[in-house]
Amino acid sequence: MINRIHVNQHFIRANAKDGGNRPVYTSKRGGETRYAREVIILGPSKLVYNTDGLSCGAKCYLETEYQVQLIDEMTYEEAKIYETD
Repeated sequence: MINRIHVNQHFIRANAKDGGNRPVYTSKRGGETRYAREVIILGPSKLVYNTDGLSCGAKCYLETEYQVQLIDEMTYEEAKIYETD
């Protein structure tokens, strides 16, 4: 199963705006989306630029069929906790 990893620009902008600490890496595999602060890829991978993009809009992402280790892994709901208002 392919794992696609990209940088979440929305979280980067939000962190810069409000001083939050949201995780900025998004990992999508088999219909599941997870967020992390670091990603370790345990095998070969490739960078892809696709003008059609992913469903989230990302056009540049990394693909791998190998296992990945997500550091500080969380769901979207958990990631939003790191907002600062």
